[in-house]
Amino acid sequence: MSNLWLPAGLALSSWAGFALGTLPFRVRSSHDSHDLAEAAESSVTDHLYPLTVAFFIGYLAVMAVPHADGSWTGSGIALALLALAAGAAFMAVLSRKVFHRDPCCETGHTHDPLGWAFFLALSVCAVNDGILIGLIDPPWFSGLNLGMVVHKVTSSFALAVALGHWHYRGRRLLAMGAVNGLLSPLMFFAGQGLRGVESLPLEGLLGFSLGILIYTVCAGMLPHSGRMLKRKPTAWIGFLIALVVAVGLGLLHRSYH
Repeated sequence: MSNLWLPAGLALSSWAGFALGTLPFRVRSSHDSHDLAEAAESSVTDHLYPLTVAFFIGYLAVMAVPHADGSWTGSGIALALLALAAGAAFMAVLSRKVFHRDPCCETGHTHDPLGWAFFLALSVCAVNDGILIGLIDPPWFSGLNLGMVVHKVTSSFALAVALGHWHYRGRRLLAMGAVNGLLSPLMFFAGQGLRGVESLPLEGLLGFSLGILIYTVCAGMLPHSGRMLKRKPTAWIGFLIALVVAVGLGLLHRSYH
């Protein structure tokens, strides 16, 4: 059943975030209130985004890196750590040299109106998110899954806001939102399929994917979240609650193994 609930949750949360991101532009068009729309964007993002970071930090801290559940030994650990470093390096080069931005930095920054380039940048994270949870296949109520669900809301929200600022409207905007919501669920099934291929180095694939996630969280999401928490101190409440929940779920998961 989890094989259906996990991708469904990713798709629905992504589409919900995208619809929420288009709301400010509908408010502007119906009420011609730019200030109201800007306030809605800032408030939603400042409170939701730190939740994502807290869930990811809790998962990474408790489950260790890379996915240290005691099942990897010897050469498996060496391969996983090497792949993790490669994944982090890949994301660093992609962010700084190709896209010139963190693909998962969400909203709140000033970006050049690159349109499709920004969509492709966010798609990198969407693809990796799906493959990662497909490979790990964690319990539904885990820090990783909860973080991913909230992450889909915030990243899709950011995408809709960015595209709306760059005058993407109508069917083109709807199509990009639909595709964005399907990427991670499809990649989840791809990750599940890779688990059954015995000849593939699973430790390497998982380590590479986790390296991408770790670089994104530490180099992009965590500093960005810190600025939001400083700007909106009330967001600390949700951040701390989410962190406690993520750590608790991670410890519970480890107790079963």
